[in-house]
Amino acid sequence: MLNSQTFPGEPAPLAEDGIAGPNTIQRIERFQAVVLGFETPDGRVDPGAATLQALQPGTGGDAGEEPASLTPSDEAVDLLKSIEGLRLEPYDDQTGDPVDEWVPGATVGYGHLIGRDEWDRYRDGVSEQQAESLLESDLAPFVQAVQTQVRRRLKQHEFDALVILVFNIGTGAFAASSVLKMLNDPSAETAYDSLEAAWKAWNKSQGRVMEGLVKRREAEWKIFSAGVYERW
Repeated sequence: MLNSQTFPGEPAPLAEDGIAGPNTIQRIERFQAVVLGFETPDGRVDPGAATLQALQPGTGGDAGEEPASLTPSDEAVDLLKSIEGLRLEPYDDQTGDPVDEWVPGATVGYGHLIGRDEWDRYRDGVSEQQAESLLESDLAPFVQAVQTQVRRRLKQHEFDALVILVFNIGTGAFAASSVLKMLNDPSAETAYDSLEAAWKAWNKSQGRVMEGLVKRREAEWKIFSAGVYERW
C-alpha cells in the first residue's frame, strides 16, 4: 500500500514483496515524518491509527491537508446549528426563558452568550443572517486553535471533529490535552493507550461523568474516525 506510493523524499516506489523489512519500515517512518508531520515516527501501522487511516482508500486514500488550509465544512456547521438551536430573541441560557434585560446567561442566535457590553446591540433580537455571522465569529478562536496547534495533516472530517471538540472544552484545555499531544506525536507518553481513549476521557463536569458529554464524545469520535456526522 505504502510501497507503491510516492511522496516528497521518496520519488520512487518500492517493489511489493509482502515483507515488512527495514526498507518498508524506513519508508513508513519517512511517510509519518514528511506527510503526517509526526515528531517521532514509530514505523507502526496500527488499526484505527492515523497512519493506516491516511493510507486506506476507503477513508479517502490521502493524508489530508495542512490544518492551516482547512475551515469547518458545511456538515460540521449544520451539525452545530442543530445542536445549539436558533433563537432570534434573547433568552436565559439556564432556564430557556425570554429576557428583556441583561442577565449573566443572556444568549441569542446559535448559542451566542451576550456580553454586558453587547446587550444594547442584541436586546431586540437578531436576524437569521446576524445569527450566522455570530456563530462564525464565535467559532473563529476554536478553528484557529486547531489550525495552529495541530502539527500533522488532517482530513476534513478529522478537522471538523477537532473544532467541535475544542468548541466544547475550550482552547486552553485543548492546548494542554493528551489529545493534542497524541495527534502531534503518537509515541508521546500520556495516561491513555489510544487517541480514542484520550478523546473520550473528556466526559466529566465538576468531576462527574455526564451522559450528555459521553454521547457528545462518541459522536465527535465517529466524525473523526469515520466521517459520520450524527446528532448526539
